[in-house]
This record gives sequence, structure tokens and C-alpha cells, in this order.
Amino acid sequence: MARRRSTRTPPALALALGMSVLVLVSGPSRSEAAVPHARASAKLANVGGGLPPLEVTLAPAGPGVSVTMAPVGLSVEYPVMARYLGTGTCPPGALAGELLRLGSPPLELAGVSQDMTAPNGAVPPPPSSWETATLYSLPTEFWSQLQCLLGAAKDPLTVGLNVRTGNLSWAKQMVAKAQGAATGGLSFSLGNEPDLYGLPNYSSLDKAFAGEEAVAANTYLQLASYLRQAIGSAPLLGPELSRPARWRHQLPRVLAQLGAQTVGVHLYPLTDCRSPREVTIGGLLSARVADSPARLAWVVAEARAVGSPAIISEANSASCGGLAGVSDRPAAAVWAVRFVLSALKTGFREVRFHSSGDPYDPFVVRGAEVLERPLESALVALNQWLPVGSSFRSLPPVQGLVRTAVEQPGGATVLILDNERARPRPVVLRNAHTVHIAVLSPTRAGLRTETVRAAGHTRLSIAANSVLAISTAR
Repeated sequence: MARRRSTRTPPALALALGMSVLVLVSGPSRSEAAVPHARASAKLANVGGGLPPLEVTLAPAGPGVSVTMAPVGLSVEYPVMARYLGTGTCPPGALAGELLRLGSPPLELAGVSQDMTAPNGAVPPPPSSWETATLYSLPTEFWSQLQCLLGAAKDPLTVGLNVRTGNLSWAKQMVAKAQGAATGGLSFSLGNEPDLYGLPNYSSLDKAFAGEEAVAANTYLQLASYLRQAIGSAPLLGPELSRPARWRHQLPRVLAQLGAQTVGVHLYPLTDCRSPREVTIGGLLSARVADSPARLAWVVAEARAVGSPAIISEANSASCGGLAGVSDRPAAAVWAVRFVLSALKTGFREVRFHSSGDPYDPFVVRGAEVLERPLESALVALNQWLPVGSSFRSLPPVQGLVRTAVEQPGGATVLILDNERARPRPVVLRNAHTVHIAVLSPTRAGLRTETVRAAGHTRLSIAANSVLAISTAR
């Protein structure tokens, strides 16, 4: 995917600079557009459909919410990771390079395959039941290849263990292999989405029964307690619920008894499981979808009650793998920034984006090559804008412009401006002489960047449904 490199704009008229940034935000690339003539700059005041320019300054964010975890991580299905690792002693160098580009984010082996995965050689042929016939046996070199990858990329690792099968011997084998592979920290999760595990009603098999939530939670806790002895004192993430509201009444008890050091739940704002018509670019860019983490504020409160941080440990644009033409388009990057910022402001510490070999994957590995999808650029941007040690705070929104001020370690300031409206938004940046501008657009893939020098102020136009980040140039 072509990516626009940072360029320095020579000193020029402030209005011409403003138009140059306008081209960056909502027009063609520099090679496709002429440098604007000074006489054309008068049109800038009308950009944005008559809205008056909003004046902003790049000032220290001040007291805010501390960033204590990488805001973005990855959740990858076991078979997908095995495919990415390839057939060599070590995986392709491009894969380690991609993880480094993302900032060595937390990497979780989880998802639906978690409860279908068995250690290599644990299931001898031929299969003796449907259950054993449908298990996924890890390749022989999986863990040694993963060790090679993590040795280069240094990602913290979370390993999901199979609770549905509930084999303690298998769990111990997986834990031992994971301990040998991890180089930047290791934690475990027990089971994937236990709120969706089947729970038959033997008196009436086609109907639910009274107290089903409590029985399901009790069964999960029993199995998790049995397998927990395999991980010893290692940190635990859980309970990895698909829809936390299913266990809303039981969640306080589950968290207290599970004793997870980090509370993890899943969230997909849209679904492709019923019909592709439910997943549209318009829906993905809606405020309702962007702010969906706020509806789980009660989970954050329950986690705090037991003294644990909460994360969204599996997320993406739409459940069931997303939809081609939506989840793999530039609009997904804009959605991801909005979704993560909403999650952080709600109190979640991190969001892990899921890869399952489907359209919503942030990137794919084909042979020795990594192919980046538009979503990937949002993950790169978020971990750059909000590194661990930063603090952030929300500024009052103005006419559809959502503003977030970030103070990074060392004192650098980032102002994230999100134009949620369907028309451009003019902005005047005051008291800034040299700034770095990064843009995510719903119509053009990639994080476009430019360094701009101005005579104290710069006029910008933030295109419809675009995100623009302004920071002090480095």
C-alpha cells in the first residue's frame, strides 16, 4: 500500500500553507495537484459549508486520564497465526517488521479456535469422535517459530487455553510451550466466550430454563478453577465474554472468584452473522457505532470493584469476520480511532483487534510479504499518538468536531480532531509555527502525514468523517 512520506513545506504565505494542508486532507496527492495560487486562498473562508472556522491551539493537555497500557493490541486465531509463521525455522522478517511498526503491541492467541486447539501430538489418529475429529492440532514448529518472532518483535503474549475440552494435561503442555516462547511478558486466558457455550435443558431441550445464567456461570467457574492450576501464578485475563450483558447479574461473582488480573470482554458494534445488509460504511461511521464501548461502562465499574483494569480483549468492525467492501476499506480506520478513543474515555485500558482470516483483519501475510489493510494505519496511529505514559482528556465538542488533547512523555502535545459530520470543518490553528499533521480519511487508505511551517497560524479543513492529529514537530 502506497504511503505518503513526510515532507517539509518551505515558508510561504499563511493562506497558501492552509490550502496546502487542505489538499492533504481532502484533495489529491501533491503529485496530482498544483500548488495553489495566492489569489485562490480567499476561497478558504467558505470551506465547510459556511461554518465559521474553529480556533484551536496546541497547548499542554493538562491533567487527564493516564495511558497505562498500549491502547491497541492484536487478537489472532491459532490457525491464522500458524499460517503467518510460515514453514521456515523463523517466520518471515516482514511479520516481525509489521509488529515493530505497530509498536510491539500485546499479542493474544485466542478466538473461536482457542476452544478447539490441542497441543501437537495430543490427539492420535484416527479420531474417535466428532469432537476429536474437529480439533485443531498445532503444527510441530509452532512454538519455536513463535519464539523466533517474539524474540525480534518483543510483543507481550497472551495464550488462550481450551476450556471446552477441559484437558488439564493439554493445558499444562500449552503453558510450558508458551513459557518457552514468550520474551516480552506472558499471560493466559481460560476459554473463549463462555457465555455462548451450549447449556442443554434436558427436561425440555428446545427451551431455556430458569436460572440458566447462574448455572452457566457456575459451570464455567468450575472448569476454569480446574484448569487454572496449569498456569500457576501467571497473570490471567478473563472471562472473555461475547456479550457481557448475558451474565450481567453473575459478572461480579465471576470476577471475584476467577481472580483475573485483567478483565477482558469482547465487543463488535455491527454483525455480519445475520445479513450483510446490516454492515454498511454509513453505519460504521455513525456516532452510535463509534461510541459503543460507552455502553459497557458498567463492566469497567465491576472490574474496578475487584481492583482490576478492564480491556476490550477482542473487537473489530463487525462480528463473523466483517464484510468485504466495508471492513477492509479506509472507513474502518476512521471507525477504529473513534472506537478506541471511546473505549479509553469509558475507562477501558486497551482494545485488541481480531484477525481470523477474514475481511476485517488489519493485515495479512502471504508468503514472505505482509499486506496492510486500511485498518492497520489506525492501529499504528493510535499507538504513536497515545504511547504508554501519556495522559489525555476530552475537550468540549464543537459542532460535530470531537477533540482529544494528549500529553506524551517528554512533554510533546497531540491534538486529535475528529470531524463526525458529513461536510468539511474549517479550523484555524493559532500560535503554532511548525507542526506535524496526520490524517485518516474514509475514502483514502493510509496515514498521510506532513510537516507544516507557518507564520503563527495555519488554516485547515478537516474533510467529512475524517480524523486529523496535530502535534509539535519533532
